[in-house]
Amino acid sequence: MSDIRRYLSIAKMLMALALVVFLVISIGVENIISTFASVNPKYVTLVVSCLTLLLFIGAFNVWVILKSIYPVPFRSFLKVYFYSWTISLITPGQAGDASLILLLKKDNIPMRDTGTAYIVDKIITLGFFFFIAWYGSYNFIPELKDIWIPVLSAGFILLIFTFLIIKFFPVKTPLTNKSKKLFDAIIIKSKILKKKWYILVVNVMLTLMKWLVLSLCYMVAFLAFDVYVEWPEIGIIPILSTLVGYIPISIGGIGTVELTATHLFSKVGVEESVVLSAYLLLRSMQYIMAIILLIFFSSKKSDYKVKLNTAPSSSRNE
Repeated sequence: MSDIRRYLSIAKMLMALALVVFLVISIGVENIISTFASVNPKYVTLVVSCLTLLLFIGAFNVWVILKSIYPVPFRSFLKVYFYSWTISLITPGQAGDASLILLLKKDNIPMRDTGTAYIVDKIITLGFFFFIAWYGSYNFIPELKDIWIPVLSAGFILLIFTFLIIKFFPVKTPLTNKSKKLFDAIIIKSKILKKKWYILVVNVMLTLMKWLVLSLCYMVAFLAFDVYVEWPEIGIIPILSTLVGYIPISIGGIGTVELTATHLFSKVGVEESVVLSAYLLLRSMQYIMAIILLIFFSSKKSDYKVKLNTAPSSSRNE
């Protein structure tokens, strides 16, 4: 099984590389180089600031839910969340985000608690993004009316398929058994949130803020190349391309996101070289931030262990 996973990871890395190479060749190496040569450094700094803010909001969004189930200091959770984020950049699709559950388990936080917080946050985020992608593209961007149906349908089918595999997969293996037990435990644990519905309202509001900051990230990235993309395009097209990135055919959605974004932005008049350059700039900044965080964690391994508050004994049992 480990060999199969290794081969799949290699295949997804090759797919990501192939898609990026295809884009670069089809757009033209000289066009991309000349576009990058015109980048404005001041906007690059703003891109990093926006990405940092986005990372903090994402962490706070999950922590708000987890805190209502299991008491964890935000500062300690933030360090683990950052480490998980660096892992998510080099794993297939967006599945690497789930490493947060395993990392916190090492610090004695039950997987069902972290899993509940992570999955509830993910459901709210994806639901919000699906709504923005559908409503926005259908009502505000006429050029994309023929796009949103196949894109969103593919994403929705993928989510349903994943759910069915976890819940009803007929072949019993240690992995599927653990997944099913975790899934059932999360369903039971999530009932706690019924009494704390206001936490979900807070999460929805933070998700709205996350979307606005994400849109700002892309707006600033385009401004770095002296191109202004108007609203609502800058708030909708990145969401569509991000949703495509959840399809686990490449590492971290590399290639699939850029290919989708290049095609969709070109439909509203943005040059392909600018789109790809803006997305590569964002990718580059993310990986630079991730490298800095990894260096930080490597030098302070003993300091990023989660220090838990006192919790009821029933919460500590798996």
